[in-house]
Amino acid sequence: MKKLIIIGAGISGLSAGIFARQHGFDAEIYEMHSIPGGECTGWSRTGYHFDNCIHWLTGTKEDTDLYKVWKELGAFQDTDIYQADYLFAYNKNGKTLYFYRDIDKLKQHLNELSPEDNEEIARFIDLIRKFQVLTVPTKKPMDMMNIIDYIKMGMEYRHISKDLSLLQKSSIEEYASRFKSQLIREAIKNTCPENYYAMAIFFSFGTFTSGNGGYPMGGSLKMSFRMADKFKELGGKIFYNTKAKRIIVENGDAVGIQLDSGEIIKGDYVISTVDAGMLMTKLLEGKYKDKVFDKQFNNPDLYPIHSSVNIGFGVSCDLSPREHDISYEVEPFKCGGKLIDRINLKHYCHEPSFAPKGSSVIIVRIMGDDYDYWKNLRDSSTEKYYAEKDKLSKDLIDRIGKLYPETRGKFEAVDVSTPLTYERYFGAYKGAWMGFDISPKSKALIHNGLIKGIDNLFVAGQWIFMPGGLPSAVLAGKWAIQKLCKKEGKEFTFKF
Repeated sequence: MKKLIIIGAGISGLSAGIFARQHGFDAEIYEMHSIPGGECTGWSRTGYHFDNCIHWLTGTKEDTDLYKVWKELGAFQDTDIYQADYLFAYNKNGKTLYFYRDIDKLKQHLNELSPEDNEEIARFIDLIRKFQVLTVPTKKPMDMMNIIDYIKMGMEYRHISKDLSLLQKSSIEEYASRFKSQLIREAIKNTCPENYYAMAIFFSFGTFTSGNGGYPMGGSLKMSFRMADKFKELGGKIFYNTKAKRIIVENGDAVGIQLDSGEIIKGDYVISTVDAGMLMTKLLEGKYKDKVFDKQFNNPDLYPIHSSVNIGFGVSCDLSPREHDISYEVEPFKCGGKLIDRINLKHYCHEPSFAPKGSSVIIVRIMGDDYDYWKNLRDSSTEKYYAEKDKLSKDLIDRIGKLYPETRGKFEAVDVSTPLTYERYFGAYKGAWMGFDISPKSKALIHNGLIKGIDNLFVAGQWIFMPGGLPSAVLAGKWAIQKLCKKEGKEFTFKF
């Protein structure tokens, strides 16, 4: 039995591990952290649990191929999928816009808010309907597709090809400018990071309104544990608190890894599922060039990444009557190097396990690219770094109290994570929790999962498929095993 060494017990590593065991490979996962999941995680503080990954998950609709992959991996084992009534809400000058799941309800709502935009709203709704039927390519990686596969994919996208071309060339801000209503314009721009191309809006809304963007009950960390349990049930082994230092390459073959402890682990194949920056600069010691990764890392204007500061609060009051995810204007405050005048408040009252009975969890996620600010601050003074986090949480407690008076004096738990938190715990490049952004200025690049000059090494993880995220991660793990099976002359037996 050929031995497969997998670096990282995140979603991609667990996906690779499960499919590897199902296809007769001896699989071992080496994970630097003490728990599985990588960035698909959450943490608990004094009786409250803060989910720091899934907002909604692509692949929760039962008749889709991606759902079948998640189900095969045990991700949805013994759990329900929560379907929210709306994706998020946006408040401006006392009016609130809701991006409803029910597309007819959404159209009526938008027309009531801005009758003067009825023609543009009709086009907006029509585009969402078109995108509802689009799915993530799941069956095999692009470089393993044949002419029949490409014809089928072309047929699936033929009804929207013209729209795709236009939306790929427009930014979200440019698309939003089509609307006369300031509320609608701002709400649309709040959907994704500002440098994304406009097509991202419709993938998001199309997925959500089709019922394919639900939330697995129990949250991110429990989903990761379910997948880890499936891997171990199949005979796989996970070694926690065991960090890989480098990949051992001999005569052009990956033959194992060296751990931080100095121990050498030998194997027939290695799969790296970690951050691409960590792979190229640390595990491969900067000795190899890669056409795709080099282009992305060396052109940050074309291929930006984004990180965030996440602030979680546990409050001893029930916020379920409030909107579950809403953006409000607030008195400006400082976060990192930016002045913030609007925040998104998200509560998790649909998750009874996240807080004591009658209490609630709130998470505020402030998007940005402030890695250098936080790193310089911590490098100059650890004391100043923690003082800044403390001041940030206090500023938010004050503003949340003004928006939600019932929370005043009832904050019982606080957790602040910066881009440095993601770098420390997950090895994430500049604290990014997804891969490279797709903007109108850039061409979407797909990595083939191989590093030139190294045989028997496969690259998985979210960074090989822009813009990353859990769907990219889980499929990259699956695709790595499909390539391994091809190399070994085995049939990949998972069928849709």
